Parts: sequence; C-alpha cells; structure tokens
Amino acid sequence: MKRRACAAAIAAAGLMAGCAWLRPPSKTAFWQGRIAIKDPRDPQNNMSASFELQGNASSGSLGLFNMLGLTLASMRWSEGFAELQSNGETHSYKSTDAMLSASLGHSIPLAAVFDWLNGENVSVPGWDVDRSRYAERRLRALKTTNASSESGIGQGGLEVVLVWDAP
Repeated sequence: MKRRACAAAIAAAGLMAGCAWLRPPSKTAFWQGRIAIKDPRDPQNNMSASFELQGNASSGSLGLFNMLGLTLASMRWSEGFAELQSNGETHSYKSTDAMLSASLGHSIPLAAVFDWLNGENVSVPGWDVDRSRYAERRLRALKTTNASSESGIGQGGLEVVLVWDAP
C-alpha cells in the first residue's frame, strides 16, 4: 500500500514538473550579466557587480551582487514608486533616477539602458553609446557632458559597461 502511495506521489510530481516545462515563457524582459561603472575623477566610487535586470523603465527590478553572489542592492520600481534595499535597510524614492543615483553614486539613464539592451539605437543627450559589440552582448556608454547630477557632482567621463548573457 505504501508503495502505491509513493508511486502515486512520484507520478503526480512528474506531471506537475511536466506542466511547468510546457508553460509558455514569461513575456517580461530579463537580462543578467556584469556591470562596471568607472569614474576617472573618483576611482574610489568605481564599482563592478553581477546584475539581474527585469521589466522595463516603467516597472521592474534590478539586483546587484558581489563576486560571491551576495546581494549588494535590490531595487524595484513602478509608476510613482522606487525602493532600494541595501545593507539591511529599505529606502523609498520619488523616482528611479533618485534611487539609482543613491545606490550607484551616479545618474544612469535607465529607460535608455532598457532600449540599448533591446538593441534599439536610442540617443540620449550627454551620452555616447558604443554598440559595436552588441552581437557579443556587450555595450559601453560614456557620459560626455559635465552636467551635474542631483548630488551636484559633475559626471563627464563616467563609463558604464554592460556584458550580459544570452536570453
């Protein structure tokens, strides 16, 4: 009797796994890879991390991880909402720009990042994007202006490098 119950449980688990296998893929955009942010005027604020980016500029999430896979920061946003979790603390922001600036120490054009990852040739004033290695899933964006960020720090020369895995 126990053998039948065990066999039935295994069969049910197999069926459920089979259904999960046949489930259509999610329509939410998802990228994972590495990000490096380099500021030649402030080398102490340079960073490199693994990332997982999901969604779009209106609603999504971004996770940053150190080389051991531990979470450095977890960000999520939707219309009128942006939240950062880092170092055991949660902070809310009025915009994704403010959240990214607080977490990365730099202002990054998030909407353009999604477009660039999707292969769209989008221009952003003050940014020069090198798409020459897009087929290798590699982008380089260079901030060309000395416009001040919300923190009052000029960011000309700032470089953002994204390398991501195939979807």
